[in-house]
Amino acid sequence: MDIVGQIIDVYQKIDKIIDRFKKVTDLDCPRGCSYCCRHWWVEATVLEVLPLAMEIYNRGQEEAIMKQIQERQAREESLCVLLLPESNKEVDGYCAYYAWRPLMCRLFGFAARKNKHGQLEFCSCRIIREVNLWSVKRAEMALQGNLKLPVYQEAFIELASLDSSKGYRMLPINLAIKEAIEYLYWKRPKGKSLDKVAGF
Repeated sequence: MDIVGQIIDVYQKIDKIIDRFKKVTDLDCPRGCSYCCRHWWVEATVLEVLPLAMEIYNRGQEEAIMKQIQERQAREESLCVLLLPESNKEVDGYCAYYAWRPLMCRLFGFAARKNKHGQLEFCSCRIIREVNLWSVKRAEMALQGNLKLPVYQEAFIELASLDSSKGYRMLPINLAIKEAIEYLYWKRPKGKSLDKVAGF
């Protein structure tokens, strides 16, 4: 299996665990919320966004996305290039490539971390905590009751270990996307589409 397929396998495994956790605890993002997407500190590795970059190529959007990234860099804007503007009154914003989002975008608000004593702590999103405190409390109890949840450190290392040359260097999200698009451009044999290269 190629590297992109391996990354997707890790994501599918994480998504399955989070989906089960959501069902048990009734924990979810408020409808239309894009709070975590609208911060300059969103980062990813090139490895994390390789499936995303592949999908950008498959949709024929690589030139448009690269142009938008360059324009944002010129204006010193760091907002994720994939975040769509307001579409209606009920939706504040959303990801144009949600199914292909990187690791942090999957884990944020739905993962645990190990504290300095090696104990698991549920990492809640501030917005979810404000809107649905009881779901957060249920999530904390479920974690203490051994209901499985992804652990930030473990998920990051599992993914990074697939390719250490691209898996450990954290970059601002737009720069990570840019480098992944460039990497795939040079990996693609002439005359072949990326989906054939990836084995999709």
